[in-house]
Amino acid sequence: MSAHISRAAAVQAAAQALVDAVAERAQRTPRQAAEAAYYPGHPLGSVAAIEAAVIRRREAATAELPQAA
Repeated sequence: MSAHISRAAAVQAAAQALVDAVAERAQRTPRQAAEAAYYPGHPLGSVAAIEAAVIRRREAATAELPQAA
């Protein structure tokens, strides 16, 4: 086995890491997501404001999903 990872393998590993991170983030409650995103000086200013933004984004994303018949 080669000591060098191929470009294709690196891209595939990066893609899988992204999929895993998105799935992990989606499992958090809006409050947990806001607490994880907050840092002093955050543009939204507070955990509550970030939480509200998370809720709005999730509602917007849900509204864009095709409805089952």
